[in-house]
Amino acid sequence: MAGPAALQSIWRYPVSSMGGERLDAAEIGRSGLGGDRLWGLVDASGEIASPKRRRWRPTPHVLARVAAAPAVDVRLPEGEWQPGQAVAADPAFAAHFGFPVRLVRHPGADTDGIETMPPRYDVRAVHLVTTASLATLAERLPGADAASRVRFRPNLVVDWPDRSHPFPESAWEAGLEVTVGAVRLRVIEPCRRCAFVTIAQPDVAQDPAVLDLLTRQNDANLGALLEVVEPGRVAAGDPVRIAGA
Repeated sequence: MAGPAALQSIWRYPVSSMGGERLDAAEIGRSGLGGDRLWGLVDASGEIASPKRRRWRPTPHVLARVAAAPAVDVRLPEGEWQPGQAVAADPAFAAHFGFPVRLVRHPGADTDGIETMPPRYDVRAVHLVTTASLATLAERLPGADAASRVRFRPNLVVDWPDRSHPFPESAWEAGLEVTVGAVRLRVIEPCRRCAFVTIAQPDVAQDPAVLDLLTRQNDANLGALLEVVEPGRVAAGDPVRIAGA
């Protein structure tokens, strides 16, 4: 490598498809980052929010943060933070989406006896993106915000100085071990991208060229999905090591 890799930033998304929060440090358990994707958003019929569909595209513009897990706070653009239950009660949320919405828990160790809903897709424990991949996007789509971390919603952004591969984590083989601080992770597969990365989100504009480029040049992948081998605490600045490197 050109230099040591290190953990640049940590992100979690307490409500699936909503904007998330940046952390200085986090606990990573067997199922992933503590407080990540605790809740989902549904309409009155029970349809799960999917921002790939036009009617759900306002979702990423609502921010979510953990209050005291599993409780979350939410905030509309230009609004104030409110408890998560306000989503169903406050007319401003229905106005933002154009229809009534509410939060429902995803299944977890603490959800026995309460209403839950499965995630919209099979969620892997940890999602990692390198700065090298984002830099490649910035170079190949100049003048755009294609390389914004916001589009790709990773849990871990790794400062990866080695630019010898344009999308390094996409080339990691299944089973490869990645150590972040004292936490050991194992690669499952590259993260395949969908239309979500093309839509407008906070600080990024709609841009279909992002997915088009990834499809043509990297099999529609960006980032890697990993399982947790050895849980623990991670913090920004922790060294990142690849088995055998």
